Amino acid sequence: MRVGIALSPASNWPAILEAVQLADASGLDAVGFPDHYHSEQPEQSYICGWSAYGALAVVTKRIRLVPTVLVRLNYTLGVLAKESSILSIISGGRFEVGIGAGDFPVEYTAWHQPYPDALTRVAALRETILALRELWQGGLVTFEGDHVQLTNAACTPVPPEPPRVVVGVGGSRRLIRSAVTYADEINVYADADVLRYAREQIAASSRTVELSVYRPFGPDQWPSDLRSELRRWEQLDVSRVFVNIGFDADLVQRVAELAAAL
Repeated sequence: MRVGIALSPASNWPAILEAVQLADASGLDAVGFPDHYHSEQPEQSYICGWSAYGALAVVTKRIRLVPTVLVRLNYTLGVLAKESSILSIISGGRFEVGIGAGDFPVEYTAWHQPYPDALTRVAALRETILALRELWQGGLVTFEGDHVQLTNAACTPVPPEPPRVVVGVGGSRRLIRSAVTYADEINVYADADVLRYAREQIAASSRTVELSVYRPFGPDQWPSDLRSELRRWEQLDVSRVFVNIGFDADLVQRVAELAAAL
């Protein structure tokens, strides 16, 4: 089982940089940020976004860059196509499109942006990924969906190979049922019932879809026996676990502890 880190909330760039470089050198698999431009309170600070992944791509060698997760609502399809392609190129193929349908309505209320219903968000995410897979081939793309329409659209240069698509489904069964039809990996909350349901849907899809979990720890919830905690998820046969290690003061220490528990 591979182990990745999610950094949230984290806003101290020097600490983030040191932690990610240590993770890169220590054998951890991936690093990602949440995708929130809105802070419910001013003291809730997030570093995230395309620029952060670009900066990390040039100071790391092997760790994969996997957002946890991009929110489709935040970007036009052209931005998703261009940014994912360029990040894949500059990282040597290490960027994965970790993406979700969006489940933070206050962000859109505060900024007076539309927030479609769940059925629309899930369906639009599916069409977005289908269109991206065509755009990553480099030709002219015409796409006629209910939510995505393209006419002779192209986005070049293309990635060295199409990025893996990791759909963050949380605990949404509707999104699980949709994502297994097009994702390379689905990432679920660390919940046994959700994992069980996801496995059933993957099996029914007849597709090869990896399954990973997202495991957040609050500042007072860091496990005393981290190795046992990781083994517990490994025994459930997930391909990857993303451990949230936010809170700026502890970033480097937490990465060191995770590396030691591998």
